[in-house]
Amino acid sequence: MKKLWLPVLIALLAGCAAQKIKEDNNPFANAYQGNPVRKLSLALVLPSVQVMKKRKAIDAPVLAQKNKTEPETMYREVLGIYYQTFKRVTLVKDLNDPRVADADLVGTLESTLVSNAPLLNMTVSFYNLDHSLITSFKLEAKAPGSILTIKPEEAFPMVITKIPDLLDQKLKANSELKTYAKGVTPKAEGQVQARAEVKNAVIDSDVDRPGYNFDENANNYAVIVGVENYQNLPSAIFADRDAHAVKAHLRALGYPAQNIIMLTDAQATGTAIRSYVESWLPRNVKEDSKVFFYFSGHGAPDTESKQAYLVPWDGDSQFLSDTGYPVKRLYQKLNALKAKQVVVAMDSCFSGAGGHSVVAKGARPLMTTVDTGNSDDMGKVVVLAAAGAEEITGAEDAQGHGLFTYYMLKGLNASAGKDSVGAIYGYLRPKVEAAARQSNRGQTPQMMGRSAQQTGKESLR
Repeated sequence: MKKLWLPVLIALLAGCAAQKIKEDNNPFANAYQGNPVRKLSLALVLPSVQVMKKRKAIDAPVLAQKNKTEPETMYREVLGIYYQTFKRVTLVKDLNDPRVADADLVGTLESTLVSNAPLLNMTVSFYNLDHSLITSFKLEAKAPGSILTIKPEEAFPMVITKIPDLLDQKLKANSELKTYAKGVTPKAEGQVQARAEVKNAVIDSDVDRPGYNFDENANNYAVIVGVENYQNLPSAIFADRDAHAVKAHLRALGYPAQNIIMLTDAQATGTAIRSYVESWLPRNVKEDSKVFFYFSGHGAPDTESKQAYLVPWDGDSQFLSDTGYPVKRLYQKLNALKAKQVVVAMDSCFSGAGGHSVVAKGARPLMTTVDTGNSDDMGKVVVLAAAGAEEITGAEDAQGHGLFTYYMLKGLNASAGKDSVGAIYGYLRPKVEAAARQSNRGQTPQMMGRSAQQTGKESLR
């Protein structure tokens, strides 16, 4: 039982969903209409977990765990329940975190896994900012039989999948929370408002201006897409600044202005993206060309097909197959080009849980399996992705860029534009991971593609 299912208890909470989400960015904004609790902002304390072994409770700090097993599914859905219940959820390490002051109440989770049952107990508690208890209740899920009659790998998935629905039912019916909410005047947006002020400020980032310059290569082409202000979806913070900074660096790398197509906001319709990828590039690209495709904006998972989509300005998360651009199709079309090198960089994610990602209304975020393509789809295309399929992207607020884009461009400046694609990835990945950990979440950039090792040795010039 050394590989109990506890190791990921809230590792995910410390990871991909640790974003401060504005109410209009929450896919569940209207899910609890009529419930006064919906107006409250919650500071959720990341817990430890106890494992009962031979009647002795062993405390296992969750944040130290790195294993990824089946319970990720449950804790993603648990966090999804919190998001649909409260206006905003901010994950904090303890009550001393300054962000607690911006919340209306504090929540804690305490879990105990009884290894020989198998039984999972979870205590859910809420406190006001004076640390007085508002309400507390327990959830219990037990697999049928005992550890002697059912294999652990079969038992624990049965246990953990019960918890999210139990939590949902309890929160909807909790009278103490409703009474508390009726007597509270919600606080201002606090940290979220501060981010909005940063977004609207005049930011001079250290990567906006390339620190190098090369002669033009008339054979190199690029399509840059940055969608920050969507037609009918929440904004994707800093996507516009990302796109302009990437264009500046491509110009410095020698991509001619006439060979760079930049589509931002209302220009970046689904029709426009498809036209430039599937018609303009094939007509212009030559055998010795290098092609760079960049996208900053929302990604989305199709909850039925599990396919990943880029969301254009006029995209609709309810009708992705009609309005989105399939990531697989993008790879296939770019792979068909006769170019000698094709690189894709995407500052978006496909979990549906915030960051640069959306999900259809009514669907739960943080899908466990999203098909973002494989080496057969990519062919010669090398893909630099901002995060894993189940993670969400973050931003470097002080620099006014997405975290992935910021360190990608910083890597180019650090090498004066001379580094290979692989070296740039080697530079940005640990820096993005470290910056994300500072925000109690996980973001692991990916480098993918069948020819990644070979093509990754070449520069973008």
